[in-house]
Amino acid sequence: MRFHSGMAVGLVLLASARAALAADSDAPTNVVNAAEPETLVPRVGFNIGGGVSLPISNAEGRFQTGGGFQLGVTYNFTQSLGVQAEYLHSRYDIRSDVLSSNGVDGNHSMQSGDLNVVYRVLPSRPFGIYVLGGPGLYHRRVQITQFAGTAVVPYCDPWLFFCYNSPVGVDQVLGSRSRTDFGLNAGAGLGLRLFGGPILVYVEGRYHYVFSGTIDTPAGPRKADGQYLPIMFGFRL
Repeated sequence: MRFHSGMAVGLVLLASARAALAADSDAPTNVVNAAEPETLVPRVGFNIGGGVSLPISNAEGRFQTGGGFQLGVTYNFTQSLGVQAEYLHSRYDIRSDVLSSNGVDGNHSMQSGDLNVVYRVLPSRPFGIYVLGGPGLYHRRVQITQFAGTAVVPYCDPWLFFCYNSPVGVDQVLGSRSRTDFGLNAGAGLGLRLFGGPILVYVEGRYHYVFSGTIDTPAGPRKADGQYLPIMFGFRL
């Protein structure tokens, strides 16, 4: 009797253990571990970064390597999936061989607002990999200037112990054109969580393609689609 009672108790305990394991296996896999650091604001993350921006394809032959910065906010639906709204600003000088006239210079700037889907292939624990991409609006501006001489500008600040007249160069704006177009971007990044806290450092590269539409020229309508590759380093909260 004792033997049969012991077997009955053992079978009941085994059944209970198997039921508990089955319940654990049915739990959703995308639930964030309670021990994992979260963002400062629940489900919301912020990023800020800066770096170099490379014009590529036809843009490479006209603009030098530039620099820029980005600001973004991300809403995380799950541990792996989120949507990001981001602002990017970059600036480039025009190559000297593009403008044949002596004393003529120029610059190009671009501002964009993108709405991206972010998918974390490997969540940062502490090292992570993510991909992102989406549509955006791009405002591009080109300004052509010419050196017009020098002017004497008085400068006087007793707190800096200087008071003198300083000659400075004066540029004359010959022309400025801008347009806003639709574009797409896609890229990937690497993240590293610092000291087990909510702050991550990241590096990412993203390809941007801007559709220009047609532009009237003396040779007929042409397109000036832009292609850029910013490489950014920054912090994510």
